[in-house]
Amino acid sequence: MRDADFTEADLRGTDLGTADLRQTRMTGAPAGEHTRWPAGFDHAAAGVVVTEDPGPEPSPLLQPPGITTRHPPSRSMP
Repeated sequence: MRDADFTEADLRGTDLGTADLRQTRMTGAPAGEHTRWPAGFDHAAAGVVVTEDPGPEPSPLLQPPGITTRHPPSRSMP
């Protein structure tokens, strides 16, 4: 991930503990208490904004419909 651009990317809950973050841009990227950083990495100096984690993602209320339309099998033209 060296020299990557994480500007304003949502890093909350991300495990970056083994990533090479040298020269990585993170200005305005939100991160929370569950975000893991490499040893010695100063995320505040990189421009990360510390915020609360949103918690687990809720399950969808409605499941997507299945395809129920029946079509005749495909055939090749002679």
